[in-house]
Amino acid sequence: RGPAVVFGVLCYIAALSTMKLTLKSVFVTHSFKFAKFVSATHFLSGAIAMLVILIYRWRAKGTAIPVPTWKEFGMMLVPVSLAITVSIGASNTALVFCSVAFTEIIGSTNCLVTIAVVLLLGMPFNLLLIIPAVLVAGGCIISTSGEINFSMVGVILCFTANIFRSGKVALQQKLMTGTTKDKFDPCALLFWTSVPCFLMMLGFSLATEGLEPCRHFGRLQGHQLVTLVQSLGICCVNATMLNLAQLFVTKDLGAVGSQLVAQAKSVLTVLGGMVVFGEQVTVIELVGFVVVLLGVYMFSRIEQQGKKDQAHLKAEMHK
Repeated sequence: RGPAVVFGVLCYIAALSTMKLTLKSVFVTHSFKFAKFVSATHFLSGAIAMLVILIYRWRAKGTAIPVPTWKEFGMMLVPVSLAITVSIGASNTALVFCSVAFTEIIGSTNCLVTIAVVLLLGMPFNLLLIIPAVLVAGGCIISTSGEINFSMVGVILCFTANIFRSGKVALQQKLMTGTTKDKFDPCALLFWTSVPCFLMMLGFSLATEGLEPCRHFGRLQGHQLVTLVQSLGICCVNATMLNLAQLFVTKDLGAVGSQLVAQAKSVLTVLGGMVVFGEQVTVIELVGFVVVLLGVYMFSRIEQQGKKDQAHLKAEMHK
């Protein structure tokens, strides 16, 4: 698909694999356990970074900053922003009711939920791609290790996160590949969704966390304050890279493809744990990882062949 797509996928996987580490630095190392406030800063940093890029393109290249119509904003951008906010809130809250391993198992079905959402929205989809999607979901479930703590509330929250996350990527694909594709590239789309996301998440933070995050900053002095701000800044940079790379991958590979790439990060995460922390990997986990990689490879080959067939049909129609 070219080096640009490969680079985007690598950036996406790298940002996904390091996101938990940067969050851990903020939540655990600095005891700044205000998830909604941190998420709001992620959206704010994304909006600021994309605005800088859009202004630069306007000043340097004369590319006008795209402005959505009220219909586009209300019917497409706000729903995407709401889906992002709800999916993050539901997935974070699910960890309170069930184990990380259980949330990983439910999260592994995200690519299958995305297929259902894409079909419900009437978007084009090659049904043969269901096979590699099932392989990836099954491989992730097999490779998940840890104590499985079941909770019905946790199940509902996990599936809520899956549904809204799937709706988010499907709508993003529709915006970047449909009738509005000339208006909303990844940078413009990230800016126009980050602003509502920031306002929504900031409202949730004020409603549940109050002003305690600000008071926490006020209690810190000197080196402690500097290191917390640095960790939060690194976390915001990572989140912005992740959100932007995800949009590029969604535009190039589609909603389902981006979800399969996201699931493949488990292999990189475990390999990193083996190298850095000397963690042991069981035979069952290795089998799961092989199944995940096989599913991703099959998806790539089937989709590539499908696009070749479409190009051939178009060529035949123009003869």
